[in-house]
Amino acid sequence: MYRFLDRTITDLAPGEQMIAWSMRSWVAAMGMQRCPCAALGPSFQRWRVAELLPDFNMAMFLLNTEGEGPLRFGSPGCARIHDDEAMLLALFHAAADNDYRLVQRLAAQVVKPEALSPFIVAIGQSSDVLRRTPVPRTRN
Repeated sequence: MYRFLDRTITDLAPGEQMIAWSMRSWVAAMGMQRCPCAALGPSFQRWRVAELLPDFNMAMFLLNTEGEGPLRFGSPGCARIHDDEAMLLALFHAAADNDYRLVQRLAAQVVKPEALSPFIVAIGQSSDVLRRTPVPRTRN
């Protein structure tokens, strides 16, 4: 978690930038009562990670409906990573590294026990896509 805390988005690797932007955009879409899949879909297509969307959406949905408490996310254009975003980035990394002891510990902090198993599956499958799919860095 601490490797991401208070870092700028531009300091992150491309896949990490994508996850941070996606978390923020998912939350923003829900706040505007828009479908998060419709909001994120075009970017996931452009990044060639469209298969990530269902699992990523499920992970975020479970955080939203079965979370242990509210999490704080920056707006999509915010320059710095917030505490909760750093913890979730660490969770994605732990899953990508197959460190399921850490995944279990971090996941138990953010979702209710009954949501733990599907949340871990969604995070694991999302991380699998990130492991095998390069995400190109683009500057707008």
